[in-house]
Amino acid sequence: MKKNIALFAAAATLLFAACKKEKNETPTENENEEITTVKLTFTNKAVPAEKVIATWKDLDGSGGTAPVIDKINLKANTTYTLATEVLDETKNPPDNVTEEIEEEADEHRLFHLFFVNANAPVTDSVNTAATVIPLDKDANNLPIGLEVSVATKAAFTGFLRMVVRHQPGTKNGTYGPGSTDASAEFPIEIK
Repeated sequence: MKKNIALFAAAATLLFAACKKEKNETPTENENEEITTVKLTFTNKAVPAEKVIATWKDLDGSGGTAPVIDKINLKANTTYTLATEVLDETKNPPDNVTEEIEEEADEHRLFHLFFVNANAPVTDSVNTAATVIPLDKDANNLPIGLEVSVATKAAFTGFLRMVVRHQPGTKNGTYGPGSTDASAEFPIEIK
């Protein structure tokens, strides 16, 4: 009898461990997105033919080769419509993560933050460079941030950081809830 109980306990432990391992290997819907490329397209609202395109690309992920980053040059006292495109180029063909963000809009929020110094904490973002207003909303009327209005102010030299926040079940329009899918920082000059 003791042998049977011990055998049953061992089998149950193995079965539980196997199920647990299988569960951990299965991707979940709420996993963070893999993002290697961010493309920002600024369109001058007064002169739509005038566009500024900047790309941030880190194909090998963090810790490898440094990302290739374009500098952004914008005009002062000008309103731009900014469209953000995010890709996972580790896949062939590249995965358009922008579409996934649109499909799961109630779980994602993009932020476009300005900083005087590189790699500064989010709390150090400044609003003296530009006013950013999201133009797109999810089903709950909360901002998504794939398309925003950027109204530049006076001359500014610093950094623009685009952050994709993954906020399943916690999205409330603010930066706080959730985790960061991607953070891409661009040098920027407004003059």
